[in-house]
Amino acid sequence: MPYAVVESLDREGRGVAHVDGKAVFIEGALPGEHVEYESYRRKPTYELAQVVTVLRESAGRVRPRCPHFGVCGGCAMQHAEPRMQVAAKQRVLEDAFEHIGKVRPERMLSPVYGQPWGYRHPARLSARLGPKKGGGLPPGR
Repeated sequence: MPYAVVESLDREGRGVAHVDGKAVFIEGALPGEHVEYESYRRKPTYELAQVVTVLRESAGRVRPRCPHFGVCGGCAMQHAEPRMQVAAKQRVLEDAFEHIGKVRPERMLSPVYGQPWGYRHPARLSARLGPKKGGGLPPGR
């Protein structure tokens, strides 16, 4: 089983490690963790993988509160404590300024922290499909 030491988080919340000169993006891994992983996509310069075993846990690892974590994909970093999540999102913002916007702010304000839980709201999604509706939504809707 391949082994890696996770260095950081990417913008999708995956752990980033480098193994044999190749970037490995590991779902379910946190910075500082030593993990065994299984790759599900291999490319010449990177791999996408899933944690199989966490050999040494990050101090920032917490038990996800949602029973659907890891299945629905709605909260990619719920296994990280809230301050770690905010710090990772701050780095994503800074990287976007630098790499996409080609700007570097003179000053970054401290992140704003709110409730770590309870801000999520359920959503109801529906699609209209049936013979009375003409088989689906009209174009452009």
